Amino acid sequence: MKNPLEIFEQICSIPHKSFHTQKLFEYICEFSKSCGYSIQSDAARNIYARSDSPKLCFQSHYDMVGVGVAEDNQPLELYKDGQFLRAKNSSLGADNGIGVALQLYLMQKHKDLEFLFTNDEEVGLLGAKNLELNISSSYLINLDSEVFAEIVLGCAGGYDLSVSFDLKHERENFAHTYAITSNAAGGGFVGGHSGIEIGKNIPNAIVELAHYIRQAEGKISALKAGEKINSIPVHAHAIIKTNKILHSTQKFSIEEIQTKQDLACFDGSKILEYIMRSKNGAHVKNDSGDVIDSLNISLLDLKKSRANVMLMGRANTQALLEHNLLEAKNLALSIDPHAQISLKDFYPPWERNIEHDDTFLQRVIAAFTPYKIKLCEIHAGLECGILQERFQAMGKNDVKLLSIGPSINSPHSLNEHLDLRTFEAFCEVVERLLRDR
Repeated sequence: MKNPLEIFEQICSIPHKSFHTQKLFEYICEFSKSCGYSIQSDAARNIYARSDSPKLCFQSHYDMVGVGVAEDNQPLELYKDGQFLRAKNSSLGADNGIGVALQLYLMQKHKDLEFLFTNDEEVGLLGAKNLELNISSSYLINLDSEVFAEIVLGCAGGYDLSVSFDLKHERENFAHTYAITSNAAGGGFVGGHSGIEIGKNIPNAIVELAHYIRQAEGKISALKAGEKINSIPVHAHAIIKTNKILHSTQKFSIEEIQTKQDLACFDGSKILEYIMRSKNGAHVKNDSGDVIDSLNISLLDLKKSRANVMLMGRANTQALLEHNLLEAKNLALSIDPHAQISLKDFYPPWERNIEHDDTFLQRVIAAFTPYKIKLCEIHAGLECGILQERFQAMGKNDVKLLSIGPSINSPHSLNEHLDLRTFEAFCEVVERLLRDR
């Protein structure tokens, strides 16, 4: 019998960034069949593994955010760093591969469970949105939470917004042309999850680049910044022309380049103003100090004369989410009435549907003994609300959902690491929950 970490190591040896999950799909199906589970899948490549008379469903997504080596569809090289597990030069994919590993481990020991593996969660919850597989149980435990001993009963909704401005050609001649590149971790650009970590004041490379270009009185020839729509940006690059003499800083490396004077450049005031006036970071916190409304400026590029920025807004109530989106749109139109605005994705918050005195919730709380638990609603996107809607559309209206997991730090970044101590404790909690049913 393989233990959860051994299974996770196998998962990490199979490239599985979003939209490139076919090999891991096949691995999960074969593993499930070897444990005696029957398998169903749908057009979105979600996987449903069922045993006889299941009483509880566990759910995880099996795609990962690819940063570094994982982005290149290469196997991951794992290593231990004290009590943490990391991947060399890569995101780790513990979000949510560690949940998948635990599900497969449980299959080897229990025959009265069912398991749902969803696909392409990290690129807009696509698997959950297109789910065509129903479950039998009345309770579903999502394993995508990232703070040990938190029992998550609700989560933020979100949107992806594209805003583009047509820039005017700049005809003036300038004395200098510079390439500007962010200094990544050395400049404080460590990245991270744009929801869970948005309240940590992690520097955003796109915002800092916009401020730098404005101060340099630069005109823009090239822009490329950010990694993923749901990550705090680390990398940023620009080529600008200016009459000022520039030098490298802690945040940016500056290199003067020799280029023909006819290299196209543009007045970037519109895009710079939009970035700097957008309220990047936490907007609203609740009485407990938890972020419940935020915005992340995620991606930036320049193609010909059009500058495009991608934003991801999140909020834990529908009213806050709609206001957040309206502000982002109105700001663009106030800068340029002809700005091109496109809503790429919108999903509502998951609102709690399980009461404190619910018998099953109390059993989950008891399984965490002796750890101090926290019941909460997180500022990140989980699939629970969408899954609930899909089950209802398929005629199952009684599913109650919650989410738990071990501590995963800095997901969606090169700094992602799994706290092995909390993972060991988490496995014990799940085993205790199943033993004491």
